[in-house]
Amino acid sequence: MSTTPRSQLGGRRRPSEFLLPDGRKVLVALPEDIESLRQRYAKSHDADPPIQVEVVVHGSDEHRHFLGVSKSHHETRRAQLRERHGPELVDELEAARAELDAVSAQLHRLEAASIDSTNRLNENFSRFGFDAKLRTYADDEDDSEDPMSSGVSSVTWTSDKTDRRRGGEAMRLFRRPVVKQYFHRGLLWRAAEHTEVMSFELFFDLLYVGILAINGDHVAEEPSGQELLRFFITFLMSWKIWADVQQLISWFETNDIMQRVEILFLTACLLGQTTNMLQVFNGEEDTFTQLVAYYLAARLFMAAYCALTAFLVPLVKGMMISQVLNVIASTAFWIAATFMTPNVHHAEAAHVVDRAEAAVEEHAAGPVQQSTARLVLIFVALGVDMFGSAVPVILFRFARSHDTPGARRVGRFFEFFPAINIEHKVERTNAFVSLVFGYSVVGIMFQNASDFGIHAFLGKAILGLCQAYIFNWLYFEVDGSNILTHAIRWRVETGMSFVWQYAHLAFVMAYVLAASALSKMVVATDGVNAHLEDLTPFYQHRSVEALSTGLRLYYCIGLGVALFGMGLISLSHEHKIPAGMCRLGKPTRLANRLVVCIIFFCLPAAGDRLNSLNLVAITTALSAWVLLLELWGKSCRTEDFFWGSGDSDKCQYTARCGQRRLNQATKSDGEIDIVELGRSEKTAVVTTQ
Repeated sequence: MSTTPRSQLGGRRRPSEFLLPDGRKVLVALPEDIESLRQRYAKSHDADPPIQVEVVVHGSDEHRHFLGVSKSHHETRRAQLRERHGPELVDELEAARAELDAVSAQLHRLEAASIDSTNRLNENFSRFGFDAKLRTYADDEDDSEDPMSSGVSSVTWTSDKTDRRRGGEAMRLFRRPVVKQYFHRGLLWRAAEHTEVMSFELFFDLLYVGILAINGDHVAEEPSGQELLRFFITFLMSWKIWADVQQLISWFETNDIMQRVEILFLTACLLGQTTNMLQVFNGEEDTFTQLVAYYLAARLFMAAYCALTAFLVPLVKGMMISQVLNVIASTAFWIAATFMTPNVHHAEAAHVVDRAEAAVEEHAAGPVQQSTARLVLIFVALGVDMFGSAVPVILFRFARSHDTPGARRVGRFFEFFPAINIEHKVERTNAFVSLVFGYSVVGIMFQNASDFGIHAFLGKAILGLCQAYIFNWLYFEVDGSNILTHAIRWRVETGMSFVWQYAHLAFVMAYVLAASALSKMVVATDGVNAHLEDLTPFYQHRSVEALSTGLRLYYCIGLGVALFGMGLISLSHEHKIPAGMCRLGKPTRLANRLVVCIIFFCLPAAGDRLNSLNLVAITTALSAWVLLLELWGKSCRTEDFFWGSGDSDKCQYTARCGQRRLNQATKSDGEIDIVELGRSEKTAVVTTQ
């Protein structure tokens, strides 16, 4: 059997060592490390006091000989101790030592197996907050005896390159799902493996942002209440599919071919839903039934996946069954809503035959009543879809906090409860929000047809770009940095986890609505230096002469709700505070945001007194004010805001290289210290220690 001694973490093991009776140290290493070790310890004999080191190859005759000498020496010492203190005491000490070694070896294997994941978890704690009720679990390691600790072993050495080539993994057709993290008896158990964002997840996010772009562009073409209703309903339906896919991927690890096929099927369903999204509630051409058909296909497919997972992984069958029941309940309302579609043909027939006025009113009232009933069923179904997942969470918390027969039964049903991986959730959400900001930037682009190209269109586009940049800055660098405890890790009783999730929903929906309105406002010709002939024919067709009230409401209310949602996201986190305390506390800064949101809400009341350029300029200036106040308010009051204390400008640089290469570079032994350059110095100084 070809084996290379390796540590539990998969890396090459460091040389082991032991002492001989005469005081010499024996280093046992791999063949390729022998020469470097012998050169390193060649001068040890000349040291004061001299150090005698013997470097031998693992499994060689010298290794065996030195082990035999050491073994004979320790056996002699044991015999002398038995004669001096009695055999009973020595035997008891040896038994206790053997048991201690066995327990220590198991603890070492556990620590070695989880050291990488622990380091990553500690890094995540610095970002998302620490939870003392956290444990990790991993696959059992091989309990076979380590060849490096064995006295005699036969080892055939292999090269690093060959060993690395054999470290690959093949993707299987189907794998049993593995729960990545779950709650059990008050503890959060997490898999030791690091969770990364998969490529197909980013592909799914990119498709979804494209769907939002289509939906947003259409709602800006006809800014009306009916169009806003259509946008709201279709947005929530597509959001639910995207959120479910994100949650299932965060819960379970499969990494097989079937998972990719499942994602492809859900992507196709989402695409089919998009093709029927724009004609919903559009009279004869109403595609509501087709829209619901694709939506239910995706939802029922995920219900079937949860049912199969409950069978394959009975550990979390309670939550999986709850998901299935939630889908079935909402499906009943969606199907009922499709049968409440207005009967337009009967109303038209009444007008054709010119029936009596009473009969016409009767036929005309039918569609109105059916539309109202259909909207009621739609909103009930959306409520079940969006908030039905909170029911098992409430039951789980109830079972943990009560000691009644009913609570104990519920507790047994939800004994193992799948949990959200915070790192994966945050990374997925950040990537998606970045794509949403990217959509807003793409929407403000146009093509110039004038000679010079400096006009109001370019000014509005630049202001829109600054606005998107400011919102991106606020979301990632202000609200998403220096987090002490993430909203998801807060106590469930505070509800901050739900605030964080649904605040993102409101923020993204409102921002997409505002960005779609901004794309129309950029090419509007309602101001000075905004001539229609300065645009290419494609954008001339999209241009409007004056902003409608609906477009103003979309833009201003959308920005206000988006900024308010970002404030809720910031409120849901617990942020770190500078050592010298910040200049303004979070409540004060959030109050400033609320005032700006109210101003956004009131801007549409100005009407035609504000053209598109004025409106974009005012909203951008207010957004910049929010950013500047946040940056100044979060800064440390004991430091200068503009220049700082100067300590942070200093930087240390380190490098790693081999001892031989280091000696060749410096022509001397020791560590290198690059002295910091003064303002008048132009060369670096290298000093050795």
